[in-house]
Amino acid sequence: MSTNRNYKDSVFVKLFSNKKEIIELYNAIKGTNYNLENTEINIITLEDVLFMDRNNDLCFTIDDKLVVLIEHQSSINENMPLRFLLYIAREYEKILDNENVYKSKLIKIPKPEFIVLYNGHSKYENISKLYLSDAFKDKINLNLELIVDVININYEEHNSIIEKSTTLNGYSYFIYLVREYIKNYKKTIEQSNLLEYCIKLAIKQCIEKNILKDFFKQNGSEVVNMLYTEFNLEDAKLVWKQEAFEDGLKQGISEGISQGISQGISQGISQGIQKGIIQGKIETLKEFNIPDDNIIEKIKQDYDISEEEIKKYL
Repeated sequence: MSTNRNYKDSVFVKLFSNKKEIIELYNAIKGTNYNLENTEINIITLEDVLFMDRNNDLCFTIDDKLVVLIEHQSSINENMPLRFLLYIAREYEKILDNENVYKSKLIKIPKPEFIVLYNGHSKYENISKLYLSDAFKDKINLNLELIVDVININYEEHNSIIEKSTTLNGYSYFIYLVREYIKNYKKTIEQSNLLEYCIKLAIKQCIEKNILKDFFKQNGSEVVNMLYTEFNLEDAKLVWKQEAFEDGLKQGISEGISQGISQGISQGISQGIQKGIIQGKIETLKEFNIPDDNIIEKIKQDYDISEEEIKKYL
């Protein structure tokens, strides 16, 4: 089975690319009871740099609602409400005839709903919300709000929401298996082969347990390719490249102590540790053949650091 680490599609979107699975997913998340026969679904392709460089996001209309759903794979980005705001404005522009906007008669538009499904490595509450208003400098007499529902779909969190959808539960279990196998085999399997080996093993296990069996039988090779680019690289850093990460951390502490002589021990150590962590992450991202522009964007999202400073590590 050959692999392509620059694969652009997503296992998540592949699973939820049809009407039946979308309805099941939406019912699980929102507690609704839409049925397949009487519900109209219109899938809208998300092609926007505001989100990911991969097609792992869903946008669809259901019952006069425009649902934007992001399958998030790293850390929670607190700027998601702002990014959703910018996106939904563009989406409405596509839906509407520009001339109609200037007519006096009220235009009816689908109600937007914003959802993030979190499956990152760090602990996170099962259900939470992000608010656009948290970003406002002045919070008095607010005239604009946007709320994002965040659902933790990590299998080990035993969230009742994912158990309401057989497909979502199976997907969460599959991702859980891949991560567990990486932890278990990281010292016995060649690092360059580890991720592919663990994905194939997880697929085999799911088929044997009758978990998304038909999907994996039909799309096994494609799933391996997909996960090379969509799999949580931050997880890979923690469970696959732990040794390199610790080396960077030690280096950062050492440099931080040296800096601390002149600028304060606490600040120096903190800066040094961050430097070591950033350097370790960049090395891992480069091993995945991630383009420099994408690496810069990823590091800027996670740390308060300028693009010029990041380029020094590349």
